[in-house]
Amino acid sequence: MKHASFFILAGLLFVWPFTGSAQNDFGTATRVEITKKLLPGLNILLEEEFRSRDNLGEADRFSTTLQLSYRVNRYLKAGGAYNLINYNHPKRDWEVRHRYYFFATGSYRFDRFTVSLRERFQSTYWVGVDATSKRANPKLYLRSRLQLEYNIRKSPFEPYASIECYNTLNDPQGNTMNKLRYTAGTGYRINKRNALQLYYRYINFTDDDDSSDKHMLGIGYAFKF
Repeated sequence: MKHASFFILAGLLFVWPFTGSAQNDFGTATRVEITKKLLPGLNILLEEEFRSRDNLGEADRFSTTLQLSYRVNRYLKAGGAYNLINYNHPKRDWEVRHRYYFFATGSYRFDRFTVSLRERFQSTYWVGVDATSKRANPKLYLRSRLQLEYNIRKSPFEPYASIECYNTLNDPQGNTMNKLRYTAGTGYRINKRNALQLYYRYINFTDDDDSSDKHMLGIGYAFKF
């Protein structure tokens, strides 16, 4: 019954985005990640992700991420990563992007809720794309994410919701918050080593390199050893 509930939820989240405006883009994100404990508190993560867009009619990107993270204490986690992105640009065809980022996440648990704030510095370099008076390369962002999770008693589900703000740091036309990302979903613990994640995401932003008003359904699988 628990497994059936998960797939019913997946079906509802899959159908819901199509009830919105036809002019909005809908895509998917599929992610697989493997985490290995190196030392107490220190973990390494390898992630592969594929995204689609244009109402599932076009590949959006393939990406590979290698991340190191360290849990300082029960309230604070920090780390950094390198992300290789192959992006299917709507106007320039396929291009390679090199991204690195550093982050710190503070979290606090009360009752069965956990609230967390993550601050992330990010730099993305577009290979073969020149910087101009209107476009920086690399692009620097400060990403701030506020998230609330709820641990359901005696249940493998752990629903959550978050909002993330993207603030430019080196925009030639002036720095501003030009992107908001809203996410609602749930984790599903299969056992101590295996877990699934399902989420719906809405992205609203103003950036010449992407389209705005994007709806996304994401599913992920995580393995720890």
